[in-house]
Amino acid sequence: KQWYQRRVAITAGDAPHCVHGPALLFERFAQGDDEHKKFFACSAYRNRKDCSLYVLLDKPWSKTKLEERLNIFQEERKKRKWFVSNTERSARVQTIRTAANMQFCQTCSIFVVEPDEPGLHTDHTLERTNYKSVTNPSTLMNALTANEGNAQYLFAPETTDFITKLITEKKFSHLLCLGTPRIHEMFSTGKKPKTMLLDLDDRFIQFYPPTVFQHYNMASNFFFEEEGEKYLRMFLKKSKKVALVLDPPFGALARVISNNIDQLKALVKEINPEAEIVVYWIFPHFLSKHITEVQPTLKMCHFMVEYENHPVFKKNNSTKSPVRIHTDQPLSEITLPDENYKECEKCKSGVPKEVIHCTKCGCCPPINRTTKHCVKCERCVRDHYLHCDVCEGCRPSVHHCKSPSVCHRCQQPGHKRRYCPFVTGKIPSGTEKTPAAVVTIPEEKKSDGKSYFTLSTDEEKKNLRKERKRKNKEAKITTKKIKVAED
Repeated sequence: KQWYQRRVAITAGDAPHCVHGPALLFERFAQGDDEHKKFFACSAYRNRKDCSLYVLLDKPWSKTKLEERLNIFQEERKKRKWFVSNTERSARVQTIRTAANMQFCQTCSIFVVEPDEPGLHTDHTLERTNYKSVTNPSTLMNALTANEGNAQYLFAPETTDFITKLITEKKFSHLLCLGTPRIHEMFSTGKKPKTMLLDLDDRFIQFYPPTVFQHYNMASNFFFEEEGEKYLRMFLKKSKKVALVLDPPFGALARVISNNIDQLKALVKEINPEAEIVVYWIFPHFLSKHITEVQPTLKMCHFMVEYENHPVFKKNNSTKSPVRIHTDQPLSEITLPDENYKECEKCKSGVPKEVIHCTKCGCCPPINRTTKHCVKCERCVRDHYLHCDVCEGCRPSVHHCKSPSVCHRCQQPGHKRRYCPFVTGKIPSGTEKTPAAVVTIPEEKKSDGKSYFTLSTDEEKKNLRKERKRKNKEAKITTKKIKVAED
């Protein structure tokens, strides 16, 4: 069977907790099969090796077992090399910032503070630090790039400067950074506005006191320290104009992140009902529709966000970054760099120079290339694309067609699994679920010399899996023989 998995949002009160906060509800199902499982898993890590929480919805754990498991997780966390309680952090950070000849171990991601500690890092990579590197930890530490958990992609200098300019021009009193350490570092040395970083990477504990940094899970609005929310309230005590900058994982569910934004907004309003809040949500433009559904006030700014260490979305790469800033600040107030952008008189906002305003869409397309409007797709596409009836969308003029998309559950075209009658329970009278069917290709398409993808039968999938296992086994045997020959 080929299994599929999707994430379902659920309120924190109904979900079990792991050390990373309230879990999310997932559903695992097989294509064309009635068998499916709903279970709770970690909201921060998708890999079971990073967090082993797994609770079936129909077999919930008892309250005692959940508390025991949470205590075990908390004890494991305290064993981390850089773990320091809130009461000890301020003194340790002051020591690190003022000490001379301080060393940082890149292998362990920890400062070598005590005199006898260098002996424990004999074979490790040690780097001497200064005040500048200590106050800019993202340049000192190796970035974490595990896409199944802590994917730490850092803004390129041009992006950092642009967002910094946005915040400075609006004259915010407070800046709340969620997963954006580069923006936090620009204001952490005393430059206005007052800033606080909330991030999943607990290595920042070594660099900032508890009033400036808190270990935080953006996917569940969870503070790892019991006093985490208390420090956030202290930070927002005199807030008048707050900027909320967040860069969540692109695989995160938009409505989950939106729910946490609403909770943070409510907290600000509770402390100061007259406070103004402006959101800057960094997300790809092809997911903008999901943001619009949950946060209708957020509009997409056409500035192209680039990363310093991302394998694809970086400066001077052939593939232009699709990442944009979604904000409730009026776009007419945002001035984009003249080098690559122009002003659209109809949209009254900055857009890339290659973009042409579309009268049918009523806006400028987010693609940084010349485009045209497709009547069938009801959107703008690249100018060299042609509409393909087999693919049910616009594709390059030379491409391999695929069969029309079908529902994973009932194998019927015309809808996705989310809206399948067999999932929603609204089954039309006289309808029966069909077995895994193969969508046929029209005869006129078979003779044009192209390769077309069709849905495989269960037997074909089984044979493909067997062949894949056989090849992997042969590759392992060959690798072992080569190692033996080298020895």
